[in-house]
Amino acid sequence: MGSSSMIKLLFTLAIVVLTSFLPRNPVAVPIKRSDPDRTYVYIYNELDLGPTLTVHCWSKDDDLGEQDLPPKFSWEFSFGLDFLGRTRFVCTFKWDDEVHKFPIYVQSRDDYDCLKCNWTISQAGPCRWKSASESVCYHWEDGAKTFN
Repeated sequence: MGSSSMIKLLFTLAIVVLTSFLPRNPVAVPIKRSDPDRTYVYIYNELDLGPTLTVHCWSKDDDLGEQDLPPKFSWEFSFGLDFLGRTRFVCTFKWDDEVHKFPIYVQSRDDYDCLKCNWTISQAGPCRWKSASESVCYHWEDGAKTFN
């Protein structure tokens, strides 16, 4: 095999190897969990008696659509923060005959407490975990703190 054929072969092999690591569908690229410029929200279905939780979240700029969470399942989304401190995501939570609305992320409330915000949703209201043993819980109606 001549040197030009060998170079062509190596070049072709290099292209095949390099392109095999590129995503096939750029829209479906998974969240980069190590991205320090993004905030992550995780919502867990902790409803008693096991109903499916339907979650619909949106901000001023983004509508994330409806997500159905079976019992004990979770859903996550991520976003970049507004440098003026105005990032806000609101969600509705539906199960059985109940519908509740809650601001799941408010930059002025949550920015310093969580880059990865873990929320559990129960009939009593949403709770955000601050650590493995401490959570802050809210009423559905007014967003006021209720219990830890």
